[in-house]
Amino acid sequence: MSSPTRAVTTVRSRAGRLWGGAVALSLLTSLTLLFPPTAAADSAVAPARGSFTIRGAGFGHGHGMSQYGAYGAAQQGRTWKQILAFYYPGTTLTTMPTGTTIKVLLTADSDGDLRVQPTKGLQVRDGEGGRYTVPTGAAHTSWRISRKGDGYQLASLDAAGTWKTRATGLGGGTWSFSSSAKVLTLVRPGGSTRAYRGSLALVRNGSGGRTVNTVLLEDYVRAVVPVEMPTSWAADAVRSQAVAARSYAVRTRDFSDRPGYDICDTDTCQVYGGKRAETGGGDAAVKATAGRVVSQGGRVALTQFASSNGGALAASNLPYLVAKADPYDGVITSQAWSRTLTAAAISRSWPSVGTVQRLQVTRRDGSGAWGGRVEKITVTGSKGSVTVGGETFQYRFGMRSSLFTVAGASTGGTAPTPPPPAPTTLEPGPAYASHPRTYSSASRADLLLVSGSTLRRYPVVRGVLQPPVTLGTGYGSATHVLNAGDWNGDGYQDVITRSGDGTLLLRRGSSTGRLAAGVDMRFGGGIRTLAAVGDVTGDRRPDLVSISPAGNLWLHAGDGRTGRARLTKLASGWQDRDALRGPGDLTGDGRPDLLTARGDRLYLHRGTTGGFGAAVSLGTGWSAYPAITAVGDLTGDGRGDVVARTQAGELMLFRGDGKGGLGAGTTLAGRYSGTRFAL
Repeated sequence: MSSPTRAVTTVRSRAGRLWGGAVALSLLTSLTLLFPPTAAADSAVAPARGSFTIRGAGFGHGHGMSQYGAYGAAQQGRTWKQILAFYYPGTTLTTMPTGTTIKVLLTADSDGDLRVQPTKGLQVRDGEGGRYTVPTGAAHTSWRISRKGDGYQLASLDAAGTWKTRATGLGGGTWSFSSSAKVLTLVRPGGSTRAYRGSLALVRNGSGGRTVNTVLLEDYVRAVVPVEMPTSWAADAVRSQAVAARSYAVRTRDFSDRPGYDICDTDTCQVYGGKRAETGGGDAAVKATAGRVVSQGGRVALTQFASSNGGALAASNLPYLVAKADPYDGVITSQAWSRTLTAAAISRSWPSVGTVQRLQVTRRDGSGAWGGRVEKITVTGSKGSVTVGGETFQYRFGMRSSLFTVAGASTGGTAPTPPPPAPTTLEPGPAYASHPRTYSSASRADLLLVSGSTLRRYPVVRGVLQPPVTLGTGYGSATHVLNAGDWNGDGYQDVITRSGDGTLLLRRGSSTGRLAAGVDMRFGGGIRTLAAVGDVTGDRRPDLVSISPAGNLWLHAGDGRTGRARLTKLASGWQDRDALRGPGDLTGDGRPDLLTARGDRLYLHRGTTGGFGAAVSLGTGWSAYPAITAVGDLTGDGRGDVVARTQAGELMLFRGDGKGGLGAGTTLAGRYSGTRFAL
């Protein structure tokens, strides 16, 4: 369930199961539709100065539980049982048998083999009850099950890097690894690792195989909840999430026909992070709701959920997924949003209409602001018109939900009335903190994007961008916008901008969440590219690094106030280095590291005492991304990550492994064309 667009939490904004995948569709066709009356069409709207303003509410599909609503309800004293009863009316709570398991497809292990690290009591099992205990010792650095003909074979990797096949005497059926510790460390393509509870099997898939983790249901939920919702939220909200996640998994298992597995580990199903995703708060929620699932009519319910419903639930074909007002969704924060779409961008999406002249919402579902979510919208141009679905329009332009209106239209309903904003008072954090880049205790990290002249911060929760907060305007002309850390030591994160004439301005954070007017830092000349890197000198104050036009790497040590303490040359010969970025500590040694790009490669320079080491390649393919940034741990696993933007405006998340490596990129929800990163 992930992705702001698709659902869920904006919290994770998880795609709250856009229909729960194929499972839901196969179940619903025989049920009576329960949608509210369709609202009347809106009036047509012409572009103003070549653009349309879209105003909307919510984040996700709106079916079932709103995660922000669950948080709001818990804050108002509702228990997890009351929260679930509100979002899934007519259901009851039942209990799954102890020992229930689920089979999870691990999609990142995509090379057709199954490889694990040695561990105590490691065994290979076949599908006929046979077992083979693998030898121990330094001679075996890794073990691999692979396909051989119609069956399998086992091999070990020796210290010299050679795979040697082992005779096991095992028979037919699916082969799997297990251990006495009931935890296995999977080695994924590229060498990154991840620990999983339970067993790991190589399930036949053509001539190769798929890696499937068979795990106790309760352990599975422990590794899902923290990825779907911040476990620092109110306990009853997190408990509601635990029951919803458990129910969704069982429903998917019971009504799917996937070969060899029950559910996948991505937001197409429900994001499952393995053992490292577990948290104390998540474990407590799982324990407090042990085995409990939402049921209706003798079946476990399809417990769809999304980040926010914008104040109104959307109906589905199931009797417990109903349309109604949600008084809790906006308690924590307003869920209103807006987007500007150019007529030219809409024309590029549907070129057959020619120059776009009007937009008109022609059908809504009747539940929520403006008459409900958009079901049909007509694009009229100089050559004709086209009518598309509301969700098609939403996804095409990366909008947060299909609950929106085109500004200037007469609608069949009223706009949502957000609660008056409470005065913002942010508590200061640790003095001189630099990573992760976080401007509020509500998020582990914040991604800063400049759009036009406006600087906005997007809180990131478990790898998902939340609704943005405006920090200020006037940033469009800056050549560099830097996440500086707490440069002056007052406990609030600061931003540094560089103008075309080389002037550096320190824009100090404050308790209001806004940035103060810029203070001249009195240096900034002789810089080709610049990055904020954290504390390189060891004096606990944030620093900057730059590359000069001559190709020298310079360290600008912060003075802890509003300027620079000293300038130190670190290296020469950096003329061909680009994309200078300070990702924080990617290697787990407590020192800030540095990223650079050259051609198609991204390089890591490990932090050393007062500087940086030689370049280590992180792979090719990086020239496909016009922008790269890193603000620390975006996923909540304690490891620094990297984000890149594609030409199409999509954001790609590359998870750090804590040892200096990066995993494969995963797409974050939404589109961010026309923006640039604060570095």
